[in-house]
Amino acid sequence: MVVEIVPLEELEPWEQVLVDLYLQCYRGMEEYAYERPRDVLHYMRWLFKRAPSSFFLALEGGKPLGFLVADDHWEEGGKLGGEIHEIVVVPKDRTQGVGKALVQMALDYFREKGLKGVGLWVGKRNERAKAFYTHLGFREKGSQGKWIRMECALD
Repeated sequence: MVVEIVPLEELEPWEQVLVDLYLQCYRGMEEYAYERPRDVLHYMRWLFKRAPSSFFLALEGGKPLGFLVADDHWEEGGKLGGEIHEIVVVPKDRTQGVGKALVQMALDYFREKGLKGVGLWVGKRNERAKAFYTHLGFREKGSQGKWIRMECALD
């Protein structure tokens, strides 16, 4: 599998693809996701507005396999740092290194911006995702409702 990670230059041509991808990837985990396509579309537009230069798309032969949004202007707990707002990978490719490549792209992006740390929120019952992030160096830093805060120091 040859995966290419590219920044999304324009949202509009990809909107429907991203909405469909998001809904497909959250099937079975709806408690952590928007369920109505119009809500997902609104969310995609918010994400692109927050991070227009770091909305990364994973492609194989032009076919989207997932995406990640890396926000380098996020304040959490009074500290400015990087935030991964969203990462999705199609279920059949979740063990093929796509997610790892997306996260690595985000971490490199944050390092280039001079940030010292990155965080994200993950669903409390999403054991697979928590294990994935832990493997990549993230550590649990607290929780709020159905969410767990995970953070990773950048060197």
